[in-house]
Amino acid sequence: MSYYYQNEEWEVDVDEEEEEEEEEEEKWVKNISSNHQILLVGEGDFSFSLSLAHSFGSASNILASSLDPYDVLIENYEDAKWNLENLEKLGASLLHGVDATKLKLHSDLRWQKFDRIIFNFPHAGFHGNEAHTRVIKMHRNLVHGFFSSARGMLRADGEIHVNHKTTAPFCHWNIRELASKNWLVLIGCVDFKKEDYPGYNNKRGNGSRCDESFPLGHLTIMERISQHLSLPLTSSAGNPFSRMIDRHFRNPTETFGGINCDLSYSIHERSPDFGRDFAAMPGRTLNGDPTCFA
Repeated sequence: MSYYYQNEEWEVDVDEEEEEEEEEEEKWVKNISSNHQILLVGEGDFSFSLSLAHSFGSASNILASSLDPYDVLIENYEDAKWNLENLEKLGASLLHGVDATKLKLHSDLRWQKFDRIIFNFPHAGFHGNEAHTRVIKMHRNLVHGFFSSARGMLRADGEIHVNHKTTAPFCHWNIRELASKNWLVLIGCVDFKKEDYPGYNNKRGNGSRCDESFPLGHLTIMERISQHLSLPLTSSAGNPFSRMIDRHFRNPTETFGGINCDLSYSIHERSPDFGRDFAAMPGRTLNGDPTCFA
């Protein structure tokens, strides 16, 4: 059994013919739809936004933003100007100088709501050894601020997606804890594969090598199940859910905790009753995260 927590669905009456027409035109890239209103923050050279736009055949549902102002983008990223021009032709809305931790304060974003808010590989910049406690705290503050700002911009049933490296020291950011502090709950955890987004070039985004890419890992064991499985996975002999897990995995923590991977997090706003319902489930603890997310 899988447990998911999300906002209550809003019922909307739609003419059947219009609904069928929408379904025929809808296109999906993983769990992102051409019918979703999408906000992308912290874009580097805007190649991820353009990849989605090409897959959808339009960018009219995409609002893509960057922390850097336009002039800095053009100077730092070789392909940024070309990507931005093509996004505009496809109908995208573009914003620059947008702080991911202060989205609700931006005049062009203040009253908007989105189905998907996406932050690819958040990073507070290069300020020394990535394993240093001070540097980890800077990255955690960035993600915490992003969650705090983005959670109030979700539509009913909306999701926040964070793509993030989970090898050490990045696993010590503990994104699940940061989400929980902002009344968000993890509903999905899947492998991020760069090839699913043709044309996307991930960037370092800071320093003299900002236009260079960084290595992304791949994962095979979770692909088949994680799209329908909510973490954490903790074992208890008296829990039917845990018995099901034990039948498929000798040790859930061992299976998931030792994997060198990059993951895509799908995060819903937590319902008011989440804590009560979660705590009532036998063998489940709010701190029972697999080692990979410690």
